Amino acid sequence: MNREHPAGILTGPNLVSCIDELSPQDHDDMTHCTQIATRSADLLCGRFVDSAKWLNEYVSTLNFLGWSVFQDTIFTRTRHDLPESVADFLVRSAQGMHDARQGNAMIDTLDALKPDRPALYSLDEESRLGEHFQVIPARYDSRGRLEIAVFNLELVTQRKKSAFLFGDWEDRSTEIIQRRAYLKLSKSELETKRTLIEKKRCEIAMKRFNLCKARAT
Repeated sequence: MNREHPAGILTGPNLVSCIDELSPQDHDDMTHCTQIATRSADLLCGRFVDSAKWLNEYVSTLNFLGWSVFQDTIFTRTRHDLPESVADFLVRSAQGMHDARQGNAMIDTLDALKPDRPALYSLDEESRLGEHFQVIPARYDSRGRLEIAVFNLELVTQRKKSAFLFGDWEDRSTEIIQRRAYLKLSKSELETKRTLIEKKRCEIAMKRFNLCKARAT
């Protein structure tokens, strides 16, 4: 028998990959905070206008909601050639993180996303076929605290494709620009913002896709 296992979340331009099965409350809190931060950054400058400014507002909003920045890596900007698919690049990047499980979690999330046509179409629209999107690996640390890495990404190419994550890029000039930040959630701080979060999330019309990968039991 197969059981649906939530491998990740897609909401707006944000693709969240989860190592562990998040508790229902953490699942919702992370999604709502992500949506509120996206909306706040969009209102400031628009996600396609100034990526650095947009990300600064995005992270500042998360910080206000109870997510603290750590590792001092915010806004590190790197540029990479892309001789592979974007999906392959994301898996390779996740495999290079401190927690080796991130790579397998990213594979599971992408495997769940690939056949989900409504989710793929939504990501294509929200990102302008990869012009600006975010990938957010999430996990619990050794103390049970929820932490996320925010990878802010821009696909630079002369030829755009639908389902851009999974196409092979034959143009040698295709590149991907990445900025990143790491954050941990303080649940006590988030609880002080609970009323505000509930109010704001009800004002935001942003699609949410729970990405499920069937697994054998």
